[in-house]
Amino acid sequence: MRAQGERAGLIHRYYGPQWLDRFVSAAAEVVRIGHTEVLREAGSEGIECIMWLIMRGALNEQVKMLHRFDHAPVSNTAYGLMLLENQPAIGVPP
Repeated sequence: MRAQGERAGLIHRYYGPQWLDRFVSAAAEVVRIGHTEVLREAGSEGIECIMWLIMRGALNEQVKMLHRFDHAPVSNTAYGLMLLENQPAIGVPP
């Protein structure tokens, strides 16, 4: 996640990776993060989190992360890829 405004071009070293961790393991918590926090911590470009949340909403509560890659090259335009697999809901046969 890239910061804009006063911190334009700076990458929040901790917020993005922590957000992605919680995105997988605690999606219900991530959904409750307000736009103000996202804008403060990740800048206007961080609003892309909404697209990630839409995708996450299409999955089961429990998922298995098969692959994760994120990179911030010299240009400071970070990018990420995450491959998640639905896990069966508790008490529901696969």
